[in-house]
Amino acid sequence: MNQQIKKTYPLSWVVMQNSIQECFKSMSVDEKRILILASPIARTTNATEQDAIVITAENFAQECNIKVHSAYKSLVQASRSLIKRYFCYLDEKGRKTYCNWVIRARYEEGSVSICFPDEVLLMLKEFDKLNPYTKYKKNIVLSLKKDYSFDFYHLAKKHQLLGKFEMSLNQMNDEFGLPESYQDLSNLKKRVIKPSLDEINANTDIELTYENIKKGRSVIGFKFMITEKPKLKNEYINRDENTVDIFYKLTEKQLDMFSSKLADLPAVQSLAHIGEDMKPFVARLRKMLMDVEQQKGLLPYLKELGYKVN
Repeated sequence: MNQQIKKTYPLSWVVMQNSIQECFKSMSVDEKRILILASPIARTTNATEQDAIVITAENFAQECNIKVHSAYKSLVQASRSLIKRYFCYLDEKGRKTYCNWVIRARYEEGSVSICFPDEVLLMLKEFDKLNPYTKYKKNIVLSLKKDYSFDFYHLAKKHQLLGKFEMSLNQMNDEFGLPESYQDLSNLKKRVIKPSLDEINANTDIELTYENIKKGRSVIGFKFMITEKPKLKNEYINRDENTVDIFYKLTEKQLDMFSSKLADLPAVQSLAHIGEDMKPFVARLRKMLMDVEQQKGLLPYLKELGYKVN
């Protein structure tokens, strides 16, 4: 059963730990694109620090829908900028540690080979309770071209099951690395929020709207509401693999009932984390029933419990 549930996302999926959101801070669109393109390669090849991840100009142009003649220049500039960037974290002994995003980049005719440190590879490969993650289709996120659309889309997918998330003005300035000019509220809405949400709503699988959060008369932040666009006949279409996976959309009542019943099955109880209480385990099973890939692994047990597949 564990093998059925284990994540084995193909190259068409981007899967990243939520902590990698920090990497988008102040990055250009092309730098973000490199990390997004590297994500499935690092995961599916189990890359190490010694393994170069190769991105060709032709592939970069095709994936990002840009002209081939400008793709190589964009790749070179973005990779050089990534080499200069670093982040800070506390190690297992609580020591402050600084790390570059890229160890080295090698330039050949029409391609760039990039080596990432273990810390970055961990964020691109390890996904579990201790390393919460967010996933989305690569072709969807690479359709975004505005400076901050990537950031909003990642946050929306991270909080999609909740249907909303909130950000204070200070949080947005810090997490997005916004320049000082965007501290003006009207400028922030006009230059950051509106164009990003317009692009997301026009090109992705979700609708994202927002409203002001006020303290007295002052706006102190924003509440963002996430709505998933309806899927055609509950079918999840994997266009890259030319396959169609059927997704059974359970009602709220069914989700509550079957998640509780599944938690009582000995075969399913093996999925519980060590020390995990029943209530959070049931809540996690409920989320799994709402996920296209994970639902497939639970389907035999759903049928055992009496779920009728139409």
